[in-house]
Amino acid sequence: MTDAHPSSAEVGVVVVAAGLGTRLGAGMPKALVPLAGEPLVVHAARAARGVRGLRQLVVVAPAPDLEQFRALVPDAVVVAGGAERTDSVAAGLGALGPGIDVVLVHDAARALAPTALFDRVASAVREGYDAVVPGLAVHDTVKQVDDAGLVTATPDRDALRAVQTPQGFTRDALQRAHNGGSAAAATDDAAMVERSGGRVLVIEGDPLAEKITTAADLQNAASRLRPPDGATLIVLGGLPGVGKTTTARALAARKALTHLRVDVIEQAVVDSGLEQHPVGEVGYRVSYELAAHHLDLGMTVVADMVNGVPYARDAWRDLAAGRGVRLLEVELFCSDQDEHRRRASTRVGDIEGMPQPSWEQIQEREYHPWQPDLRIDTAALSPGRIADTILAALAVPSSGERITR
Repeated sequence: MTDAHPSSAEVGVVVVAAGLGTRLGAGMPKALVPLAGEPLVVHAARAARGVRGLRQLVVVAPAPDLEQFRALVPDAVVVAGGAERTDSVAAGLGALGPGIDVVLVHDAARALAPTALFDRVASAVREGYDAVVPGLAVHDTVKQVDDAGLVTATPDRDALRAVQTPQGFTRDALQRAHNGGSAAAATDDAAMVERSGGRVLVIEGDPLAEKITTAADLQNAASRLRPPDGATLIVLGGLPGVGKTTTARALAARKALTHLRVDVIEQAVVDSGLEQHPVGEVGYRVSYELAAHHLDLGMTVVADMVNGVPYARDAWRDLAAGRGVRLLEVELFCSDQDEHRRRASTRVGDIEGMPQPSWEQIQEREYHPWQPDLRIDTAALSPGRIADTILAALAVPSSGERITR
């Protein structure tokens, strides 16, 4: 193991999307094949874009299709791939700018690999390993055979792992492996680092990171994205003291749902000793993963948090789009400043250890204007009335119209 990189080490992600996908039989580059209405590369880039500490996203595409890929992933640097996978990774590595210490290499064909997997791989690299790969235990008995098909060995499956991507590397280790001529017959970059003398750690993978190779694989991936009937994501936003939590509780009294309150998550993180107040984006990131889990179970999810900045709002939109569920964005506001101040000054926290913001801190809070589906003035409405308004909006097919009440 090499010296650990600081936790702030910046990340570059190379999404390899140059394959032609002949076994998929789609008549187009594999990364352009649609899954739940979006190309595989869009799904892969969405997950990669959320990794903590991301500095640069690079997509390696077939040379004739560069402009199409640039239109699909406009925030990425798109470069042409090579004849072999190692050539494509080398092209992506060469496109990374300075200041990047950790490189994640991901196959667009593993389009559903979650952001949490990217983060776990990057974190392990920061601990000082040359390379980190996710892998799943092998449950089938594996036979090693010769050219004639005769068995020469039966490896102990307890010691075997089926590896996935994203695979993580220190930039120096990956560059040395590509410069050292160890690419011959290598099926992944971790094998190259291993041959060049680097230490490779395998961490627990994720079933969602399965590779899409055949039409059956594509169907299985689509079924994973197809939520059970009724799964809906309701995102409540607004400054502290406008009534988000009381509204969420009123909704829960009317409809079976999962209430994700970021204050609860943040205090649990503080109690664990991992962070101190203010926690920052950690609570939001945990909320995204919990929401995805419950949406996959067919639950309606109410996300209760300030959602004051575009990054947080975009993350919820990406989550809903990736899961194929309906999204209802609701902003609560209090037009009566005296009433808002009264609420902020008199409310008693119900989470032990969670500090309550003062009226002055609420006024100074970073909060960007936005265009939600529904804006509700809570100044003179009861939580029950607000909940009924939200449920009524859910009963009407989405039209894209923004409503203020």
